[in-house]
Amino acid sequence: MSATLPIPPSTTTSARRSHFGVVFVALYLGVVAAAFVLERAWLDEVATLMVATLLFWPGLRRGHVAATAIWAAIALVVAALAYAGHGEIALDLLPVVVNAALCVLFAHTLANGRTPLIARAIAVLEGPERLAQPRVAAYARELTRAWALLLGAQALLLALLIACAVPRGVLASFGVAAPIAVAGDAWRTYLHFGSYAVVLAFFAIEYAWRRWYLRHIEHMPPQQFAKGLVRHWPALARTVMDDDA
Repeated sequence: MSATLPIPPSTTTSARRSHFGVVFVALYLGVVAAAFVLERAWLDEVATLMVATLLFWPGLRRGHVAATAIWAAIALVVAALAYAGHGEIALDLLPVVVNAALCVLFAHTLANGRTPLIARAIAVLEGPERLAQPRVAAYARELTRAWALLLGAQALLLALLIACAVPRGVLASFGVAAPIAVAGDAWRTYLHFGSYAVVLAFFAIEYAWRRWYLRHIEHMPPQQFAKGLVRHWPALARTVMDDDA
């Protein structure tokens, strides 16, 4: 009789995903470091596709149309840039990939029969009873919708900037005249820094609005909320990865 105790399938599955995530991140950092040291454009392309695959994997695994279509579009653009000899532009696509992937994630949880992503976060961080308080569940759904719209709009804006940049945008790389020329390098500053600043600003504005709109209930201080989010992130991620509805 074996002395080995049976391990619940959910435990082994979570462990495998955790190990896969660690290995994947380590490989990605290695590719980025090699691209920086060796200055090889094809490594930039590989790094971009790795991030796109990781971010869209939950949707790709289930065959979701939106996730599959966006991932395929990103792969097609990266392949076209590589063929044209402009693979260095691939890394500029990363902010577009991140915003588009998060938009799909938020929007996916708004479908009928699913729990909005913000509601899941509230349940994980503060308990399901929090959602039963007046106006909290409805606010969580609308905030999930707001995040989806913001991230989707920003993904489109960033894609437009990259496409229309002169002289090193996607359209210029293929000799196509952009309908709206974006000159200079200010667009790249917004791409890699300003786009994330917009997200942080939305966080701050939403927190202030939430404190007023839901003033009938107590709220976590921002520091405690951030610590709780980091601490419980694996549990929140599992609610998304295991959502096969």
